[in-house]
Amino acid sequence: MLTAWAPYAPALLLLLAVLWLPGLALLWAFGQRGGRILLTAPAFSVAVVGVSGVALDLLGIRYDLLSQAGAALVLAAAAWLVGRVLPRGGHAPAPEDRPAPDGRAGATAVGAPGAGTAPDAAAPARPWVFPAAAAAGVAVGAVLLLRRMVSAIGEPEAMAQRWDNIFHLNAIRWVVETGSGSTLTLNRMVDPERTVALYPAAWHQLASLAVPVAGDSVLAAHNLTLLAVAGVVWPASCVFLTRCLVGPSPVAAVVAGAASAGFGLFPYGLMAWGPLFPNILSLVLLPVVLGLLVRLLGPGLGADPTARTPDGPARLRTAASLLVALGALFVSQPNGVLALLVVGVPLVATAWALGLRAAVRAGRRRRTALLAVAAVLAAAVWLLVWNTLTTTFFWAPFTTLPRGVGEALLYGTNGRLDVPWVLVVLTGAGIYAAVVRRRLRWLVVAHLLLAYLYAVAAAGEDGPWRDWLTSGWYTDSHRLAATLPLTALPLAALGAEHLAARLAAGLAAAAAVLRGGRAAARPAAAGRARPVAYPVAAVLVLAVAVPVSQMGSLTRTTQEVKRYYAWDGPESILGHDEFELLQELGRLTGPDDVVAVNPWNGGSLAWAVAERPVTQYHVEDPEPPLDGLVAGIDTAAPGSPACAAAEELGVEWVLDFGPQLLVPWATEPLEVYSGVTAVDPAADPGLAPVAREGGAVLYEVVGCDGP
Repeated sequence: MLTAWAPYAPALLLLLAVLWLPGLALLWAFGQRGGRILLTAPAFSVAVVGVSGVALDLLGIRYDLLSQAGAALVLAAAAWLVGRVLPRGGHAPAPEDRPAPDGRAGATAVGAPGAGTAPDAAAPARPWVFPAAAAAGVAVGAVLLLRRMVSAIGEPEAMAQRWDNIFHLNAIRWVVETGSGSTLTLNRMVDPERTVALYPAAWHQLASLAVPVAGDSVLAAHNLTLLAVAGVVWPASCVFLTRCLVGPSPVAAVVAGAASAGFGLFPYGLMAWGPLFPNILSLVLLPVVLGLLVRLLGPGLGADPTARTPDGPARLRTAASLLVALGALFVSQPNGVLALLVVGVPLVATAWALGLRAAVRAGRRRRTALLAVAAVLAAAVWLLVWNTLTTTFFWAPFTTLPRGVGEALLYGTNGRLDVPWVLVVLTGAGIYAAVVRRRLRWLVVAHLLLAYLYAVAAAGEDGPWRDWLTSGWYTDSHRLAATLPLTALPLAALGAEHLAARLAAGLAAAAAVLRGGRAAARPAAAGRARPVAYPVAAVLVLAVAVPVSQMGSLTRTTQEVKRYYAWDGPESILGHDEFELLQELGRLTGPDDVVAVNPWNGGSLAWAVAERPVTQYHVEDPEPPLDGLVAGIDTAAPGSPACAAAEELGVEWVLDFGPQLLVPWATEPLEVYSGVTAVDPAADPGLAPVAREGGAVLYEVVGCDGP
C-alpha cells in the first residue's frame, strides 16, 4: 500500500512546507523566538494563505504557488514593520504571580521541590528534556495518525463517498482552474450570480497548491492535504496547548501527541461524516488559538510552574498573535470559533474573577469599574458572534439525554462502541488533578460544557433552546463530538503527569523503605530517590498509555472510515468504473465542452477529475432552464425546450452514472434527472453513446441536431 503513496511524497512535502514556512517567517519577522513557534506556525501559515487568497483575488492576481509565496513575503515584511513599532515587552518579575496547584500566590508549583512530585516532574532540570519530549510527542502522534489514515483511505486517489465531498473536490479544481482562492467568492462555483459568495477557502487553497505536484490529481492532493493537516499539524497543536496548560512536562507532551491519535471521534470521525474537511482544519488549529488566549490572560489559568505574568507590551504582542490565529479559524471554518466561544466562557470568567478579586482587595475602584464594563462588553460581543454564526439547518435528535452525556464522557459518541478506556481513565485523573490544583478547574467546566452541547444535539428536545445552543453546528452531534478532544486531550495529559508524579512518589517511598534505616530518615531518603524514581515512573506510564490508546478502541472507527472510502459500496458517489470513465473525458471531449450531469450519482465530479465544466457542481435542485434539460434531453428534438436549454447552457455531452444515488432511499432525483439517468439508447434517440465503463456511459447530444 505504501508503494502506491510513494510517488506523492514530493506533494506531501510541499504541503508541509506551505503549512510551516509562511507561519515561521511571519512569527520570526514579528520578533517571536523559541521552539514554540515550530508548534504554532501552521495556524499562522493558514492565516497567511487565507488572507493571500482574498487579497490576490481583489488585486486580480491569479492564485497559485508563486503568487502565494510572494504574498507570504509581503505579509512577513508587514509583520516585521509591526514588530518594530510595538514595544518588545517582557514579564512581571513578581514571584507571587507564578501558578500553584492550590491557587494560592507563592504556593509550591507542581513538579517543584516539596510539591509531592519529583523535582523534574513538570519542569525538568535539563533544558533539552522537554523539547525532546515535545518532538517525540509530535512524532509519535504523527506516525500513529498517518499510519491509520493511510490504511483507512487506501489508494491515494480514493475519496470519501459522502455528500460534502462533491463540493470540496470541485472547489479545489475551481481554485486551480480559475485562479481564484478567495473566501469571499469561492461559493460562486455554485452561485455564480452573487458578487460576495462566502465560503471558507483555506482548505481548498492548500489542496490546490499540491495539485500540480500530485500529477494534476485533485483527489490525491485532497488526501495529501488531509494527511498533512490531520496527521502532522494536529499533534503539534495538541502538544502546544498542553505546554500552555500543564507546563514543560515530558510525560504530558508525549501523551498529548499520542492521544491526538487515540480519539475515534476526531479526526477520523469527520473523515467519515460529511466529510467535513474545513472543520478538520479549523479544529486542528483551535488548540493553538486556545493556548494563545491562555497566555494572553496570564499564568493564573494553568498548571505551568514556569509561566510568568506578561507585562503590557507582551500582552499586546500576544493579542496581535491571537487575532491573526483567530483569522485562521474564520478562513478555515467558523465552527472552530464557536467551540472557542464555549471553552472561553469559563476561561475568561475565571480570569475576570481573579482580576476583580485582586482589584477589590487592593482597593482599586477604577480598575474594578473597568472590569465591570469589560464584562458587559465581552458578553455583548460574545452574543453578537454567537448569534451571527447560527444557522437554520437542523439534524433530529436520536437518543436520550442521559445516554448522550454518557457517550460524550466516554468518547463513544453517535453510538460508537469502541470506547478508548485508557483515555477515559487519564481524563478522569486529569479532572481530579485539575480540581485539586484549582487553577485548571475552568478546563473541567469547559469539558463538561462541550459534553453537554453534544448531548443536547444528540438528545435534546426540538425547540428554541436546542436551536440556540447548537444550530451553529447545524445541531449536528458529529460536529460537536469532534470538539471534545480540545479539552479532553490536555486533561488526559495532565492526568498522565499526575499519575506519573504519584507513582514516582510511591516508588521513592518504597525505595526508602527497602534501604532500611530509621523511620525518621525515610522522608529525606525518599526525596533523594525522587529524581531517579520519576523517569522510571514516566516510562511506565508512557509504556502503558501510548500503545493501549491504539489497541482495539479504534478498530471500529477505522473500519467505518474504510467503508466510506471504498469505491463500490452501497452508498458510493463514485464507483471505480465511473472514475475510469472520468479519466477518459479529457481525450473524448474538448476543454470547454459542458457536460450535463446528475449530481446525486456523482456526475458532478467530472469537473474535479477531468476539468470539464458541468451543469451542477454540487447537489442542489436544478433551476430553469436546466430543469427542462435534465428531464428531457434524452428524447429531445430540434426546437424542444430541452434543446433550447442545451444551446443556452452550451451542453454537448451527458454523463450517465446510473440510478445509484448518494442517498440510496431518495427517489425524487431519479424523476427530476430522468433525462440524464439510466438512459436507454434504444428508447432515447436524443443521445448517442460514445464511451462506456461498466454501467457508466458518456453520451453525445444528437437529438438537437438539425436535419
